[in-house]
Amino acid sequence: PEPSSIDLALVAASLEGPLSAGFANMEVQLHGQDVEAFYRFCLDNPQGVTNDSLRQGGWADQAMVLRVANELLSQGRLSITQISPGQLMYQAIDSHTAAKFRGLEREHMLVFQTIEKAGDKGVWGKGLRDQTGLQQHTCAKVTKELIRRQLVKEVKSVQGRGRKVFMKWDVEPNKSISGGTWYQDGEFATSWIESLRERCLQYMEGQQSRTVTSEDLHLYIQQQPGPSIPTQEELQLIMRSLELEEKVHAVQSVSGQMVYVLRGGTGIGFDTFAGRLPKFLTGLQEASHSLTVPCLLCPLQGECRVGGRISPESCEYMEAWLRKNPSTAEASSVAQASNDRMNDW
Repeated sequence: PEPSSIDLALVAASLEGPLSAGFANMEVQLHGQDVEAFYRFCLDNPQGVTNDSLRQGGWADQAMVLRVANELLSQGRLSITQISPGQLMYQAIDSHTAAKFRGLEREHMLVFQTIEKAGDKGVWGKGLRDQTGLQQHTCAKVTKELIRRQLVKEVKSVQGRGRKVFMKWDVEPNKSISGGTWYQDGEFATSWIESLRERCLQYMEGQQSRTVTSEDLHLYIQQQPGPSIPTQEELQLIMRSLELEEKVHAVQSVSGQMVYVLRGGTGIGFDTFAGRLPKFLTGLQEASHSLTVPCLLCPLQGECRVGGRISPESCEYMEAWLRKNPSTAEASSVAQASNDRMNDW
């Protein structure tokens, strides 16, 4: 069965043997130092301690353990989970959290435990009522108090319009619920995305036509204020949208990293179908500044080398520049030869 938080008295009553029979009437002398020692033992083991762990730690007297645990439960400083029949797990609750639980009734704890069990996907109102068996008005009153104490929270789900789910206050919603980086409060974050696009363009404009890597952009965005920080992969989606709008030029370097440069700053034209049609149909793209050697503004100048995958002898921008500026007979012949060559794609 799935582990669930439980009431100590109910567990004691369900145990077999003389311990359960005499639980209500057992007279075990309880000292404050025992309570604090047990609490510190659990606090030192935040993952929780089982009955076996307690025996190994010197807490072999089950009657004492139950009395101490009952005292800590009444103070809201301990939670107990039944992990199997007759097997309990004890976890200490820090003083700040314990103060939030102080004064809560059984219905509050039942609702909180149900929401806690739901994890990062949460549970919506009807599911909460079905699992707890509480009436709608009682459930609404209890959840309102738990939210006020910052024990649980309401999260808008992208799976249904206006639908909210409850989950623990400190739990990060699953992406299937929150929608991830591009959603805020269950709504598509249009203004946030546009702000990211503008910041990326502003950063690139400040680089004076120099190439920018996706890592450079990500480091810059991390330093900017905002509701969340996109991952490097998510930021590449932003740059892809700018590329499709012909605002940036993007290419993958030899190392596999994306490199970007502003269009218009390179002097290189852009044709959506240039990479899909043979060059004998489209013609080579021409640089707009005939007196500017394309190497000076090329976004791949750091990767270019003689004999390499990116090289001067295979550069179509260099060929286009030579055709437009035939300074020598050799340059003219090279340009003419390139005109007659079909692009094998």
